[in-house]
Amino acid sequence: MKVKNIQLLNFRNYKDFSISFYDHVNILIGANARGKTNLMESIYFLSIAKSFRTLKQNDLIKIGEKVAHVKGTIESTKRIKDIQCSISENEKKLTIDGFVIKKYGEFIGNFNVVLFTPDDLSLVKAAPMNRRKFLDIELSKISPIYMYSLNKYNILLKEKNIYLKTVDKNKIDSIYLDVLDDQLIEVSKDIILYRKDFINKLNKKIKDIYLLFHLDNEYIQLEYDCFIKDKQIKDVYKECRKSDIKYCQSSKGIHKEDVKILINNLPASIYASQGQQRTIVLAIKIALIDIIKEEIGEYPVLLLDDVLSELDNSRKEMLLSILNKEIQTFITTTSIEGINHDIVEKAKKIYIK
Repeated sequence: MKVKNIQLLNFRNYKDFSISFYDHVNILIGANARGKTNLMESIYFLSIAKSFRTLKQNDLIKIGEKVAHVKGTIESTKRIKDIQCSISENEKKLTIDGFVIKKYGEFIGNFNVVLFTPDDLSLVKAAPMNRRKFLDIELSKISPIYMYSLNKYNILLKEKNIYLKTVDKNKIDSIYLDVLDDQLIEVSKDIILYRKDFINKLNKKIKDIYLLFHLDNEYIQLEYDCFIKDKQIKDVYKECRKSDIKYCQSSKGIHKEDVKILINNLPASIYASQGQQRTIVLAIKIALIDIIKEEIGEYPVLLLDDVLSELDNSRKEMLLSILNKEIQTFITTTSIEGINHDIVEKAKKIYIK
């Protein structure tokens, strides 16, 4: 996939802006707070109609304006698409080739990107919800079935939690809870299978990728911390019924799971150095690119937002060396001085002032 061009209207600090991109590497160069990451964010927004920096879509609208537009021409092996996202205070309108997309599931997957930001470097030490979010976003891009199952699960979970919080504890309808639990169990089975398969695919790739960055004989692995362990899902739900009622929420389920990251079979969050943690996340992101290529038949667009400044020279050189010529890549940096690499020489350089 390639972003051929993008047009911004009242998006962040861009009043009225348009630009075309090179099919290989595009380097956005400029001082801090000039709009490099804003431009990167707009490309990401075209992919999943969400920001990687804020949960409030109003933050994306230029101060003093009421609506913002992001439009891009996306080239894939199948066809060329014009994707547009319009944002107002209470609404988000998504269109592809002029046709309004009403269901989010029909929008996501039309344009795939892999994003790497300095915040991702904390993925190893971050809370479980961050790793679950990573799983859910990346799986939803390549599997509409997974996204449908996850949405269904979240709707059922919300319904159950609302009931637990509002019902009189002396008037609990066990049959109603049984029905909800049965539905949650069925959809959980599909989600668990997808997560296991995805993590297995990552594990097959990250070991060799990690070794490209590290000469030491280190071994990294992802471990799916599934909530059912060696029990049946139905048994776990039965065991949790009393505590669910007591604390007015679903205490166990796929919404509480984690992905453990291990280095030489030890928790990377404790035993990995800062450099090792950065390399682990790099390996995961690069492996993700290959998985998307295998699943949908083409590479995603790669976004590297201020990542080079976080890497030492050896990791920086290695990252640039493994960038595939078929992958359109965007890099933000304050300066390209000292980065002596053929990819940088041939890249399109965009100066943001």
